[in-house]
Amino acid sequence: MPVSALAVGAAAERQVWWRYWLRGWRLCARNWVGGGGELDLVASRWTTLLVVEVRRRQSLDAAALSVDQAKLDRTLAAARSLIATHGLHRYRLRVDLAAVDAAGRIRIQRNVTDQQT
Repeated sequence: MPVSALAVGAAAERQVWWRYWLRGWRLCARNWVGGGGELDLVASRWTTLLVVEVRRRQSLDAAALSVDQAKLDRTLAAARSLIATHGLHRYRLRVDLAAVDAAGRIRIQRNVTDQQT
């Protein structure tokens, strides 16, 4: 039975979330929609609000390269909407990209944007 793309993506998000949880991050939201975009994972730790864009492809490079500037712009717009909606202005925003390959390996790129809200 073929596995749906949604199931594969959800499994990749759970796998990435587990890695962040082991490092002390607290999950705030999954698949939050607003501001013209969707946020795969939203977490917090200390004074940082973390948004993680999870991409699963056959290779780590293909996953990382699948995020273009337009996607980053939508992610930032959604993050700003989340911050405004929930009054989270006191947090420093960080956006990471988590690339997951077909073998389940994960590569995290921290701070893929240097913009702050």
